[in-house]
Amino acid sequence: MTIASDRASASVEATGAVQAPGASGERAQPYAYYALLVLTCAGLLNYADRNVLSILAESIKADLQLSDQQLGFLYGTAFAVFFAVVGIPMGRLADAMSRKFLMATGLTLWSTMTAVSGFAGSFGHLAAARVGVGLGEATANPCSHSMIADFFPKRSRATALAVYLVGTTLGTATALGVGGLILQHWPSACQSVGVAGACDVASWQVAFFVVGAPGLVVALLVAFLREPPRAAAWRKAPLAALIFREFSATVPPLTLLALGREAGARGVLKNLALAGAIIALAVGLGLATHDWPQWIAVGIGAYSIGSWAQILRMRDRPMFALTLGCPTFLLALFGMAIIGCLNGIFHFWAAPHAIRALGMSASAAGATIGAATVAGSIIGIMAGGLITDWWKLRDPRAPFWMALIALLAQIPAVGFMFLTDNPTIFVAACFIQVLICQCWAGGAAALAQDLVLPRMRGTGSACFSLIIIIITLAMGPYWSGKISTLTGSLTMGILSGLALVPVSVVCLVIGAQRMRRETEEARWVRARAHGEP
Repeated sequence: MTIASDRASASVEATGAVQAPGASGERAQPYAYYALLVLTCAGLLNYADRNVLSILAESIKADLQLSDQQLGFLYGTAFAVFFAVVGIPMGRLADAMSRKFLMATGLTLWSTMTAVSGFAGSFGHLAAARVGVGLGEATANPCSHSMIADFFPKRSRATALAVYLVGTTLGTATALGVGGLILQHWPSACQSVGVAGACDVASWQVAFFVVGAPGLVVALLVAFLREPPRAAAWRKAPLAALIFREFSATVPPLTLLALGREAGARGVLKNLALAGAIIALAVGLGLATHDWPQWIAVGIGAYSIGSWAQILRMRDRPMFALTLGCPTFLLALFGMAIIGCLNGIFHFWAAPHAIRALGMSASAAGATIGAATVAGSIIGIMAGGLITDWWKLRDPRAPFWMALIALLAQIPAVGFMFLTDNPTIFVAACFIQVLICQCWAGGAAALAQDLVLPRMRGTGSACFSLIIIIITLAMGPYWSGKISTLTGSLTMGILSGLALVPVSVVCLVIGAQRMRRETEEARWVRARAHGEP
């Protein structure tokens, strides 16, 4: 099986597969919609496997004797840091290899590790399984976003990506609903299974098994998708050399070998200085909080991203100039990362809050929050994608304005969600919050594609989404869990995240002002000035 994109593209064209609509500006071909359906199913499982921990959190906490900050670490940091460490090179590999091959492999891994989570008997075991889920899911965004961008023309790209994002929302709702039902009904249903010892398996363990299994089937569907045609790959080295080259950019201590080869002693010294600063900060935070796994993991993630940026600047100056070297890209990145951080807090802790503070059963919390999430997200994501596509024709700053609206308009709903003692008001406010907070997602995903050249789409998506995810998950759930533990109030921990709102507002407003300069011609001029052929 060949996985080089230039050969894959030639094979696709020879078999009469869809032509890349982005190049011609024509409408997407019918096969593109089938591919979007399959990728959306994969996205559904991506988020189901990632988010099932939310509804299971209270049961896991009781069985494994965990604290709220440990739950936040398991949901966020253990997953997100290693997701980012592997995801960044995955973005580069997605620009050079068969994206369907990468994604099918990743889907198989993350589904297997979700099922393995059901065998966990301690915090350490579950953390290791969550790391495995993160490693597998690192393939999802760069591969799927890049393929969708090649299947659909620019004028409908935000809408197509919004459809994909609806699948991720359905995944979250599926996890909550299925997990809640299993928690309620497994203790009685296990007696009818007919397997000796079935009732000795905890409900939360069964939930991990059930949610993880379908991914193995969808992985086959992804593997048999046609690879959409695209520009010639930048890969010039054999596959093994390419994989080593890209992983050496983020995985310590291979980073030192890569820097030594490409930048000499000076590059290695700069990297060691970066490592020293990160270690000092991580040790200080570890001593202050005694949460060593959190800060060790965050330190690894920060070092990997910093090393990757240093190496990217040397290996691909045009790419660096349009991503981490572009102020508009960075302002969008950090402004939207804070929105993601807040949403990560609200969405993870919604179910535990409903169970603890409102007295809802796990099945009721899962069903109602899941329904509110589905309804709010489908309306919010689809309407947001369509509005953003329409608005972008008149104002290129539309993705920034949609994000700003989502940030500010959700605050009243958040207050009602976590300050009421009425379950009905809580669910209604949850629906409104989800609807508002999701309206920026499709435009943000399209913005990451629009700010780079076509050959850079996989890496651009990886850079944008992975840094957002590491900020969202590595900091948000842990931070709110820590405040909850310190204050004895989960509500206080959840609402403490609102202190970040002013920072996001400043980033989005300044980024919107700069966006007028980011024309397609300006991007090509900047890329060519940094060596793009």
